[in-house]
Amino acid sequence: MELSDARVAAVLGLRESGVAAALLLRRRLGIPVGAIDDKEAGELQGLDRLRTAGVELLLADQAALPAGTSLLIKSPGVPAHNHVVQAALAAGVPVWSEVELAGRFLTNFIVGITGTNGKTTTTELVGAVVRDAGLPVVVAGNMGHALAHVPDEAGADTVVVAELSSFQLEHIERFRVDVAVLLNVTEDHLDRHGTLADYAAAKLRIFENQDAGCVALVNGEDAGAATLTIPGQGRRGYFSVGAGRGPRAAGVDDGALWLDLDVLGVGGGRVRLCRADELALRGLHNLSNSLAAAAAAAAAGVPVDSIARTLRSFPGVVHRLQVVGTVDGVTYVNDSKATNVDATLKALTAYSGPVHLILGGSLKGVSFDGLAASTEGLVKEAILIGAAAPSLAEAYARRAAAPGARPTPVVQRPDLEAALAHARDTAEPGDVVLLSPACASFDHYRNFEHRGEHFIELVRRMQSEESPPR
Repeated sequence: MELSDARVAAVLGLRESGVAAALLLRRRLGIPVGAIDDKEAGELQGLDRLRTAGVELLLADQAALPAGTSLLIKSPGVPAHNHVVQAALAAGVPVWSEVELAGRFLTNFIVGITGTNGKTTTTELVGAVVRDAGLPVVVAGNMGHALAHVPDEAGADTVVVAELSSFQLEHIERFRVDVAVLLNVTEDHLDRHGTLADYAAAKLRIFENQDAGCVALVNGEDAGAATLTIPGQGRRGYFSVGAGRGPRAAGVDDGALWLDLDVLGVGGGRVRLCRADELALRGLHNLSNSLAAAAAAAAAGVPVDSIARTLRSFPGVVHRLQVVGTVDGVTYVNDSKATNVDATLKALTAYSGPVHLILGGSLKGVSFDGLAASTEGLVKEAILIGAAAPSLAEAYARRAAAPGARPTPVVQRPDLEAALAHARDTAEPGDVVLLSPACASFDHYRNFEHRGEHFIELVRRMQSEESPPR
């Protein structure tokens, strides 16, 4: 469908991306736009901006597809079985994601990053590399700044770096990124996608519209990503810390990171970046993320020496292995963004041993049995909280009954505050208290940021009450 054919548009889901999409439609097309959400007005933000722009609000019991709608924009949080989506499909109305809409207005060079874990860190790192090189850049997408804002923010020479979730990629049509990165694929969002195969298929859509002038970067040693058939016509390049699928665009040899600029299509052969122990980011997973970011930035034209400088200095992102502080000799680390099992296991490559691991939150339809086995020997105790605590406890109990098991000590507490109180009572100087929940946050919090902010607040409170030095 061409945008010029749209006569009446509707936007479903009025959080950040939905509001941005509705405003973009009004600014650029000037056609009637209906904004739909099942929530009441008091539960939503940004409605005044929509009213001022002349957007019709269809909320709560009025949430329905407006008559004459010729295009529906679906926010990423809205599942395909939503009644409005189904009504649109039944009427033959095209359903687009917000990133598809934004892409229709963008002529910029776009780097798109997807995967189960590491998206935000890698996206922000690519943005920092481009910025530090003195090039104009906008970072947007799934990490909070909607891509629909970007057409009115970015000049034609601005590099757009976008974090793209499976939810955002589900309903694209022509959306194309110049450099596409697939970091990994592990079980997540099965409550939404149903199967791992369907989840992976949504991720793979990032490649499908690439032509021969584009670059497709894939983690060559991730079990979930490396064996997938990559669609589209983009130039293939693989990154891996160890041996992985080829042709390899980035890797590590003798403790040093390297890029192959010929594989990336920019010319110059294999070049050294920096030593792995010089990276500012901790953990084996962040070594892989750094390779992905470096390859993507090089494919976008950033000089190698500038890439290396940023890799040595980039501090990471909030809520992802964020050291909040030390209280009575115990280090408190906020990894609230670890909303699935694989993310938590990756966190334990950076912190293991004397770790008090806080797990739990809302369920996402995945098994915790592998987690229960994998934490053996890596943590002192697992502190279980939230709606997922009973399921986690059952997984740990099954593991404890297995032959040869070395059971991880487990305690249950009702919430995050109680978990931290327990950890403070039991942790010793030199220990780490790690919030890396392996679950979503929606049982007690608005999102993982809200959960992480609460963790930070609680640690700050403990710091103010810290015992004086002896």
